[in-house]
Amino acid sequence: MSGISLENRLAIYELLAEYSHHVDNYRGEEWAALFVEGARLECAPLEDVVAPEGIIKQARFLQRSRWEYRHSMTNVYLEPDSDDERATVNAYGLVTDWATKPATAALFVEYRFDLVKQDGRWKIAHERVHAPYGL
Repeated sequence: MSGISLENRLAIYELLAEYSHHVDNYRGEEWAALFVEGARLECAPLEDVVAPEGIIKQARFLQRSRWEYRHSMTNVYLEPDSDDERATVNAYGLVTDWATKPATAALFVEYRFDLVKQDGRWKIAHERVHAPYGL
C-alpha cells in the first residue's frame, strides 16, 4: 500500500469520479479545472491536449460527436511511492456509448494519472489514456 493518508486517498477517488461526470456531461471548464495549468492529456492516436484550453476544446468536440459516452473507472491503484503531496494513479476504464440502442461497450482504456496537491486540492499534472483495442 502507498504512503498516502486515507483522507487523501478518498480525495483522489472523488477527483476521478468528478472527472468522469464532467467529461460525460461536456462541462469543459469544470473538467479543465481538475488539471494544473499546462498539464498534458495524452491519448494516442489522437493529438495531445494541453490544459486548460485543450481540455475545454475536447469537451466541445465530444459534445458535437455522434457518441454519448459514459466513463466508468475501476481498479484504481495508487503506486507505492505516492504520498500526501504527489501520487501516481492507475485505473481501468469501461467507456459505454449510450447513443446506441441498447447502450454498448465502446472502449476499454487504461488510465495513468500523475497528481499533485495544489492549494489543498488534488489536481492532474499529466494524464495518459491507453486504449489497447483502438479508438
